[in-house]
Amino acid sequence: MRVAIVGASGRSGRAAVAHALAAGHDVVSVVRRPESAPEGTIVAIADARDVAALTAALHGADAVISTIGHVRADGDVVLLQEGMAALLAAMDAAGVSRVIAVSAAGAYIAQDDPLSRFVAKPILERVLKANNTDTRAMDAALADSTADWTSLRPSRLIPGTGAAGYRVGVDRTVRWHYNTRFDTVGRAAVEALSRPEWVRHAVYITE
Repeated sequence: MRVAIVGASGRSGRAAVAHALAAGHDVVSVVRRPESAPEGTIVAIADARDVAALTAALHGADAVISTIGHVRADGDVVLLQEGMAALLAAMDAAGVSRVIAVSAAGAYIAQDDPLSRFVAKPILERVLKANNTDTRAMDAALADSTADWTSLRPSRLIPGTGAAGYRVGVDRTVRWHYNTRFDTVGRAAVEALSRPEWVRHAVYITE
C-alpha cells in the first residue's frame, strides 16, 4: 500500500513512518522542508493548507495519515480545521478516500471516568480551549465528509517506545488510563489502515 503521511517530520509522524515502513508500505512523507523528511520515504513538499500541493503529494496514494498537531510556540489555533479542509479537498481531487487523522482525547468527554470528566478535562478545557475548539472543528469536518475516516484520539502524549498491546475504545474513552506514547500513536495510525471496523469512528487509544 502507498501511504501519504502528512506531518511526517513531527514526533507522531515519524513514528507512523517507522511503523508503515516496517509493515512493508511505500511511504510518502508530506513535509514543508525536504531536509526534515524521514529517510527511506518518497518526499513531497506541501503546506498543510495548500490544496494544490497536497493533491500532488497524494497522487497515487491508497490512504493518507494526518499527524498535524498544534505547536505551543506558534499559536496557530485554526491549523487543524483549515488543514483538514484542504486535505479533504486534495483527497477528493486525487481520488483518495481513506484517511486517519490524529486528534486528541482531551478535547472530548466520552464516557470518561470521574477523575477525567470532573477534574482533568475541565482544567484542560480552560487551558487549551482554543486548541480543543480547533480539534473538534477538524473532527466535525471529517464527520461531515464522504471520506472513509478514522479519528484517532490518544490520551496525553509522552515520549518513549510504545507497546503493541495498547488499549482501545471505539467511540468512547478508555477509563483510568491517561498516557500514550508518540510511538503508539504511529503504530495505531498504521494499524488503522487494516481495520475496516474503525472506518467512520472515533478511536480512543491509551496505554
